[in-house]
Amino acid sequence: MLNEAKVQELIKAKQVKKQQGASMIEYAILIAGVVAIGALVFDTANSTSVAGKIQTKITNAVGS
Repeated sequence: MLNEAKVQELIKAKQVKKQQGASMIEYAILIAGVVAIGALVFDTANSTSVAGKIQTKITNAVGS
């Protein structure tokens, strides 16, 4: 039989599970950002400064 304490325990367990899933998504987004920044920094085909690389990537993306 379910009592109030058991129901609250089940609700709390479900909330914790949702939070863990959100954390994994946040870490995936963070890692993707780090990889993107690394690609800009270590790409030697464009200008040597990070700002120049970012500007070149934006210019190429816009097509101007």
